Amino acid sequence: MKLSTVFHMLLGVAFAFAAAPAVQAQAYPSKPITIVIGYPPGGGADAIARLVGSQLSQVTGQSVIVDNRGGFSGNIGAASVAKGAADGYTVLVAPTTTYRINGILYGDKVGYDLEKDFTPVSLLGVQPMVLMVNPHLPVNNVAELLEYAKSHKLDYGSTGVGSLEHIAAELFFKNVPGGAVHVPYRGNGPAIVDLMGGQIDVLFATAPTVVSNKDSGRIKGLMVTTAERNPALPNLPTPAEAGLKGFDVVSTYSMLVPAATPKDVVEALNAAVVKALKTPKTVETFGFMGVQPQPTTLGEAKERLTKEYAKWAVVIKENNIKAE
Repeated sequence: MKLSTVFHMLLGVAFAFAAAPAVQAQAYPSKPITIVIGYPPGGGADAIARLVGSQLSQVTGQSVIVDNRGGFSGNIGAASVAKGAADGYTVLVAPTTTYRINGILYGDKVGYDLEKDFTPVSLLGVQPMVLMVNPHLPVNNVAELLEYAKSHKLDYGSTGVGSLEHIAAELFFKNVPGGAVHVPYRGNGPAIVDLMGGQIDVLFATAPTVVSNKDSGRIKGLMVTTAERNPALPNLPTPAEAGLKGFDVVSTYSMLVPAATPKDVVEALNAAVVKALKTPKTVETFGFMGVQPQPTTLGEAKERLTKEYAKWAVVIKENNIKAE
């Protein structure tokens, strides 16, 4: 074999190895993606993840599997992703507001550091919380509920200690002598079942959970928690309209991957997620659910979540909220 032929063969091999990372990046995703949710089926996180997952599957041509790993206010699922493979094939769809609150209240007990162990891929959506009561409770508005709570010991559900639902209720009842009794659940689904069954009196829940049950006659909505009325629940007043000043509690949902995930994979996933959030199906369904789509660049996602994390640190400190 001529020396020049050997040289060209070796040169070809060298170019092939040099191009391998680029080929890998172009190939992502080349197998199914698993979306982990830290809550049982039936709640807002589950509904959002399944919708985004179905559209992400259409965009990428790969199957997307939703894996519900409920428990400890969503932290079991989050910790499993943080410690898992950083390859872009196992991602977390999370109410990042709740996870930030958990980190402040529990510290190292949650099993991960939200800011150090994860990279944001994109925000997915922003939605209000909705204040609901069991329909047998003799109240029809926020003022009547607060007055009733002064003479009757009420209990309220949440998706766990440190969840946004928990914090919203604590802020709501903070001026009621003795407050109300907290009953934590593994997710919104089980909590709303008990609200409808009369096992608990009050529940702050995410808009998708409420929208899907609003016509059942087994829950009574009193208020949304945003500054403007929600198109999916147009008859529910805002906090200001209900007589509450400065009560602004919204839930931000995001997609996160382990921090060590290669940048080119994160960029490819971001591009696919942004496309998925802009499909007519996503826009229409999010509108029905009362969720505002939030497609963002990697930089925008990081900046907005950093600001949100700082906001909730202040809220928890000022209101002296502690883990139970």
